[in-house]
Parts: sequence; C-alpha cells; structure tokens
Amino acid sequence: MKDVTSRATRRQPEPGRDRRWWGREVARGIYRSAVLTGLLGVTPAVGLAVGFFGSQDTLSWSSKLTAPLAVRGLAAFGEETLALWWVVVAVAATFVLLGRPLSQAARRLAQRWTGAEIEAGYRPVPPLTRLATGFWWNGYAYLKSEGEARRQAGLYSRTRDPQARRDALWLLVASVTVLPVAALSLAGLTGGICVAIMPGFLGWGLIMIAAGLVLSPAGWRVFGIIAPRFLGPDPRSRLDQRVDELESIRADLTQTQSTELERIERGLHDGAQARLVALGLSMGVAEELIDKNPAAAKEVLATARASATVALDELRSLVRGINPPVLAERGVVDAIRALALDAPVDVTVTSSVPARPERPIEAALYFTVAELITNAAKHARASQVTVHLGYDSDTLTAIVTDDGIGGATKARGSGLSGIERRMAALGGRLDMESPSGGPTLITVTVPCVLS
Repeated sequence: MKDVTSRATRRQPEPGRDRRWWGREVARGIYRSAVLTGLLGVTPAVGLAVGFFGSQDTLSWSSKLTAPLAVRGLAAFGEETLALWWVVVAVAATFVLLGRPLSQAARRLAQRWTGAEIEAGYRPVPPLTRLATGFWWNGYAYLKSEGEARRQAGLYSRTRDPQARRDALWLLVASVTVLPVAALSLAGLTGGICVAIMPGFLGWGLIMIAAGLVLSPAGWRVFGIIAPRFLGPDPRSRLDQRVDELESIRADLTQTQSTELERIERGLHDGAQARLVALGLSMGVAEELIDKNPAAAKEVLATARASATVALDELRSLVRGINPPVLAERGVVDAIRALALDAPVDVTVTSSVPARPERPIEAALYFTVAELITNAAKHARASQVTVHLGYDSDTLTAIVTDDGIGGATKARGSGLSGIERRMAALGGRLDMESPSGGPTLITVTVPCVLS
C-alpha cells in the first residue's frame, strides 16, 4: 500500500508545473483561435462583401428593361428582398468556390494539431477525348473547342464533385460552431484590454480577459471534434468510386479474356490446325502411293507422323497456357515449382502454404507469378529470382524478388498495372519496391480460404 501511495504521489504534477502547463495551453489556444478565426472568417466576409456591393449594382440594374425577368420580379417585392437574395447567392457561391482550398488547409491543421489524418475524396479531372466528329468529350459534355472543354471539366470537377459539396457543408457548419467559439475568445481578450484601460472599468475588463483566457482552448478543441466528421470523404462517394473501380476492372477482365481467346484462336489456326490439314493431305497422298510406290508412301507417312507429333506438342503447349495440368493436379505451389524449372533464369521457390486455395485464386496467382518471372528475365535482366509463398490471416501472399536493374513502375498500360487490376478484381493488391539499380521486391496478396 505504501508503495502504491508513493507512486501516486510521485505522479501528481508540481504546482509550478501546473501553472506552466496552463500557460502553454492558453498560449496555444490563443494562437489556434486566431488561426481558425482567420481561416473560417474569410468565406463569410468575402461572401457578405460581394453580396453587399453586388446588391447595390443589382438594385440600380433592376429598374432597367434589359434586366432579367427574375431580377425585376424580385425587385417588385422590395429592395430589401432583392438585396437579401443577392447576398445569399454571393455567400453560397463563395462557400463553393473557396471550399476546397480552405478545407485542404483545415485538413493540414487537423493533422498537425490532433494527429488525425483526414483523406480527401476528390475526383480527378476527367481526361479529354477527341471524337471522330471533331467534338471534345470532357466527361460531362460534348464541346467544339478543346480549351472550352478543358475549362468546363476543371470547373465541373470542382463544383459537381461530392467532396466539394461536403467542403461547402464543412465551411457552413464550422462558421456557426468553431468560428463563434474561437472569435469569442479573441473578442474577450481584445475587448477586455480595451475596456480595462478605460477609467472605472478595470474590473469588467479583467473579467472579460479571464473569460477569453478560459475559452481560448475551446475553439480548436471543437474544431478537432467536428473536422473528422465533415472533412472526410462521403461514404456514398466512396461507394461510387468503388463502383467505378469495379467497372474498370470488369472492362479490363473483358479485354484480357478477349485477348486470351484471340491468342488461343491464333495458336489453333496457325499451329495445330495447319498441321492437321497438312496431315490429312499427306494421308491422301499416301493412299494413292500405297499400291504404286510403297517406299514413297512410307516416306510420306513418316513425315505425317512427325507432323502429328509436332501438332500434339503445340496443342499441349496451348492447353498448358490455358490451364496447366500440374496446376489442376498438384496445386499452385507445385505448379510454380514446375514453372521455375523451365524459367530462363535461376528461380528459387519456397512455400509455407499448408493447403490449396480455391481454383480461381490458384490460377490468378500462378499466372501472376509467371508474368513476374518473365518480366524479371526480360526487362530487369535478372539472373536470380526468389519466390516465396505464404499464408496468414486468411491471406495468400506471393513475394517475388529479383537481382535485376530495378526501376519498375506501375504505369498505366504496363504489365504490372494489369496484374494490379486483376488482383483487385479478387480483392487483392500489389505492392512494389523497385529502386533504380535494384533489387525489385513485389508482394502480391489476395484474401482466400484454404481447402
């Protein structure tokens, strides 16, 4: 008991330390309240200023016949109504236009002050596409001019993005919650100082200063509570992005399937089919020569038999590329070991996978490792490749390391990009470390349940 009491006594901060901590907290609160007031006060200030001065011009314009019917209709209800309408429009437009830069600044402040990393779910600007008709498609509309299409795409990506609407909502919420608290603290300090120097109001000034000091940490603490809830991406936006991603993956898989079918058709047409046709012709010639010239018929039959052997080898090679028999019979580990024996580089395969995964996972991982080994020999000019297969926490992992020149990238259209999309279709991912000069380490993970 004595030991526990002594430890508790030692943990209590000293009075001097308490005062120093309170002083730092107040100083930090005053600084952060000033930053938040400046950051969040920009939007309503600019919106109100634009709305006020714009309303004056609109009031003088509304009496002219050239003014739009809507403006003249609002003016009919009174100048106050027209001025208020203009101020509301100006403030709303300011919230939308300034939402992104101010929200980005707020995210950086949240990470610096609270350690919370808030991701922004902004959609990228769609690329321009030139159509055969001469029009430009920017992801939103067809336009004749490339410059106009580019400008509209940039504007729409900022105004129609769901994250932009959340940014505007964040500024609105912060303006009525964080801003008043932070500004009230500063107002108490500055107002208290001004009141204190007035004769006979020292007491009131000290009270205002004390209230400002007490409220100084409240502004950024409210900011830390509200920021993660409104500055993050909209869950529906994440769902839309996932739908777009799945559609892209489906398109890639469709294209991959079409390419594979073309490869099979080309292999059958140019290889086995041509040899089987030649085999049939040779058999016909042998039938005609069998009675007239048996020796020549034997030579034709020997050539036909050799051609049949070559055609059979080509068919086996084609089938092996579609679904290797060793993969179906022995599983992905033994199939990769068999693949290593025929590889153009020295491949070492290790495994700690206790059982076989599902067939689609096996096929995807097998062809992925096969492509990575080919890339290491062809592009990285490697002489040694190491493949390790592991399984942990319902996740199958393949780590492929080579001693090549490195510098591999997942640029769009590359083989690694295609592997990444194919793995994403199965819920997996591809991570890569490939500095210039090597070595290259590629990790492929895919969730699965072993049989």
